[in-house]
Amino acid sequence: MRILKTEENIASTVSLIKNAKQFVVIVSPFNQLGGWNELIAAINEAVEKNIEVSYFVRKGEGLNGLEGISAKIFEVPLLHAKMFFSESEAIISSGNLTNRPDLNWTCLLNSQAEYDEIVGFFGRYIKPLAEELPV
Repeated sequence: MRILKTEENIASTVSLIKNAKQFVVIVSPFNQLGGWNELIAAINEAVEKNIEVSYFVRKGEGLNGLEGISAKIFEVPLLHAKMFFSESEAIISSGNLTNRPDLNWTCLLNSQAEYDEIVGFFGRYIKPLAEELPV
């Protein structure tokens, strides 16, 4: 695991999305993507390339702050985890995608065991509770 510099936080997520070949999972309970045009563009470009992009938010948040993205949106009760992964990369973070100057940490998981653990956590605890929102 490598802790990124704060100025690398959003760039690392954009890079993960751009490097994906099959799928991207974004888990951010609270969102406000306005002003993050590079992130919005990366998500939409991935969808246009037929990469499955799934975005998980906290139940009750709905599409709030996600205007302009083409991903499938899911709600999860009590969600507080923040993670981003594709078929080959994974990131965990303390920050929601709210485009605010909050001080947060972001960690790039760089071993197969770490990747497997975070994807396993997602599969056991988050995905089973998710309900897709109609767009």
